[in-house]
Amino acid sequence: MAGFRLMPGARVAVAVSGGGDSMALARLLAAWAIPNKVFVQALTVDHRLRDAAAVEAQQVGAWLDLHDIPHTVLAWNDGPHARTLTRSAQSAAREARYGLMTDWCSANGCSHLFVAHHADDQVETFLLRLSRGSGVDGLAAMAPTVVRDGIVVSRPLLGFTKAQLLDACREMDQPWIEDPSNESAASTRVRFRQAQELLEREGLTRDRLLATIGHLQRARAALDYAVAALLAKGSWDAYGVTRLSLADILAAPEEIALRALSRLLTAAGGQAYGPRFESLTRLYGRMTSGPWADATLHGCFIARDGGDVVISREAAQITEDTTLEANTSVIWDGRFKLSLAVSNAAPDFTISRLGATADLTALSDIERARLDDIPARVRVTLPALFDANGLAALPHVGFTRGDVAELAGFRLGLTSISEEKACRTSGDAKL
Repeated sequence: MAGFRLMPGARVAVAVSGGGDSMALARLLAAWAIPNKVFVQALTVDHRLRDAAAVEAQQVGAWLDLHDIPHTVLAWNDGPHARTLTRSAQSAAREARYGLMTDWCSANGCSHLFVAHHADDQVETFLLRLSRGSGVDGLAAMAPTVVRDGIVVSRPLLGFTKAQLLDACREMDQPWIEDPSNESAASTRVRFRQAQELLEREGLTRDRLLATIGHLQRARAALDYAVAALLAKGSWDAYGVTRLSLADILAAPEEIALRALSRLLTAAGGQAYGPRFESLTRLYGRMTSGPWADATLHGCFIARDGGDVVISREAAQITEDTTLEANTSVIWDGRFKLSLAVSNAAPDFTISRLGATADLTALSDIERARLDDIPARVRVTLPALFDANGLAALPHVGFTRGDVAELAGFRLGLTSISEEKACRTSGDAKL
């Protein structure tokens, strides 16, 4: 736990499905937290893909209650529909689980979300990505720490096997739930797990594969170091727009330049994953061979301004409308974190992109001048708050409609998270 650098008074969450690995994590983390004065909150997602999921979530809560571990169940409302999409249900559920839990952490002041991935999961991830032809980043498998939607997702159990975690549960007299889907041969991960005995006979033991992953993680760290040095030459503005010298891009080794461009596109586009490699290399090829042509890729618009490459959000790709409730924080479009504090009752607001047709008559001359100073292509990608009476706030220019500003204790916060995302290592890109 020392590597996660949690200070006394920290608030963290732990994902608990009810399986042996997550029950072991919850119990071990709670035991560690008491002398270290860290508050631990358990979260279980009722994904509603199986009829038994709700009952299992209640059982997890009952077990945790015996050890005074607070527990919250988060329901995935789209689960009943997703279960009909047999090919993508598990993938959709996985994304939804993380979304629900990181949203909860953001709203409740938890800096870290602990998850129970272990050594066997690490080996399965390596084999799965090897079968897909992944490069260094994919084969380096799971990092101990990643960041998702501003929450640090931490994996303290990567050095322990599933068998060790089940032994820990037995020592603590901790029951657990067996998920039948974990043994279904329809899952590629399960088939790799079932083939482990054959692989070990051929020398591909767990320890050797983990050693290989360690080598690849060190290689990935070296590449990340070079990419960070290139990105440090660029800049971000408050609107989530980045620029980097074309000469610096072309002077870097191709692998480093491609990785840097992928990070910038992912962050400026508010995406969770990088662009397709084929599309990225086509963009880089146009940069190296010329002549220059503006382009769109991965939800971004890529333009030239003198000697700089400028990457901004593509307005047409912004479709997200997010509800902002009183005394909560939300991530909007993967690029901005907005928070709303009031000391009395307040209506819910909808966060949408400003767009070109918004009614701006309530803005003062100064606020309108600030808005006019923002390039039109960027202006229409900025977050705006709306309520039943229309435009309520435009944080980037300091506008808040009078009746909203008069709410007692009203405070609207805005943080651009694009630069933070771009600066993360490649190990942070995927969970």
